[in-house]
Amino acid sequence: MHSGRIFKNSYYLPFKSKCLSNVNNQLAEQSYHLHYFLLGTSHPFAENEIHLIEYNDQSCTVRNVEIFDHKEEVKHLVCLDMCGKGDAKGKDILVCTSVVVSGDVGRTSQLPVNAGGLEYRCFLHRGSLNNFDEEEFAAGEETDPGMEQMDEANQANQANQANQASRNLDDPGGEENGPAKSMTNELMNDKGAKQKSMSRGKGKAALDKLCELKTDQPYVGIKNIAVEEHEGEFRRIAVIDKYRYDIFGRSQSDMDFVTSKNMNHELNYGIFDPHHENILTVISDTNVYGYDTKNDVEIFSTFANHKADLSSLDFNPNIPNVIVTSSNDGYVKFWDLRFLTDAFLTVNIHSHWVTSIHFNNFHDELLLSTSSDNTVKLHKIDYPAKLNLKKKDTNYQLLKTYSDHEESVYQGRWSKTDAWVFASLSYDGKCVVNSVPTEEKYRILL
Repeated sequence: MHSGRIFKNSYYLPFKSKCLSNVNNQLAEQSYHLHYFLLGTSHPFAENEIHLIEYNDQSCTVRNVEIFDHKEEVKHLVCLDMCGKGDAKGKDILVCTSVVVSGDVGRTSQLPVNAGGLEYRCFLHRGSLNNFDEEEFAAGEETDPGMEQMDEANQANQANQANQASRNLDDPGGEENGPAKSMTNELMNDKGAKQKSMSRGKGKAALDKLCELKTDQPYVGIKNIAVEEHEGEFRRIAVIDKYRYDIFGRSQSDMDFVTSKNMNHELNYGIFDPHHENILTVISDTNVYGYDTKNDVEIFSTFANHKADLSSLDFNPNIPNVIVTSSNDGYVKFWDLRFLTDAFLTVNIHSHWVTSIHFNNFHDELLLSTSSDNTVKLHKIDYPAKLNLKKKDTNYQLLKTYSDHEESVYQGRWSKTDAWVFASLSYDGKCVVNSVPTEEKYRILL
């Protein structure tokens, strides 16, 4: 659990979590130094929450914008859009979540449940942002609420110790002062108190369920939610289930079912190809498969030759056909889909499982990785001017290791509105927002 350290660039959830999403911000008048992320809690026996947080890269502080009530345990979370309402008097956020509920408690679906008695479902939600007041925070509210909480606790503790020292050790009043001192220590170490300070006592906002993404077959274990975007707006959503994927397309007023494909192997993760329409790439065990979803055919596959199961993959945003795979063996491998006989770069980047891997959205030489070794790492891949991936002429460099977490880091995400800001989330509910080192920014830009 937490060591009690509080940083200005940190945010704490009340429950454990593995759900982190960057925010596709479509606000017309948006400050360039503000960045938004969504966090979802995963508590099987409590009412869960989805938190929208804002990071100010000028003051390096994080604040809570809104807390949404979400009854079910959040397993996966993707922010599809954040935009102004039609009447220009408010702001809305569009979210897709996958949840798991007991097949016996609070069940509303008529679909059968899996062998474990659990029901997996996927929903689209819309929420209104009632506390979205960026001007007040940007104008100079640079004090982190968690730091204020710690300062107050330190002052109370120091005053308590001074008062205790002035008393005689035999004074019975010294015993009465013990509970007060204990309460001060609890305040300093209680994560719930820190979270209450960060949320500023706001009430929870409601999420409206717009529709459920489902077919005639029940989900048996949703692995992730993949989104295909075009010019900054989402077009299709793929629900990657344990033994199949379902794809839903966006229409003017609803989400329409497009296609589904059953598999003979268990899937771990899936992602759309940003360079080629209708191509979905999935991983299973130590294999990578590519499918043309329009014609329902497999177009490529390869054995990734990792020593453990694959955990994630991502496409290079600027160079077509280049992907990176990560594995529980601590390695990442870079592939050219045109030459799948061997990876053109293999690097051991972590001492334990690699839980996520992401190319930078703007500068493809930057790579972000998270791991169950409690670290977040920033990497740089140098591609030569005349790129020939078949000759494997690429160079790797570890730029920085971030050790802000005390537990396994399960998610990392780049900001969608800035090339240099990224967030990471560990299992204990701690989210940390960091930036690419300044000297590295200048090396890339100049």
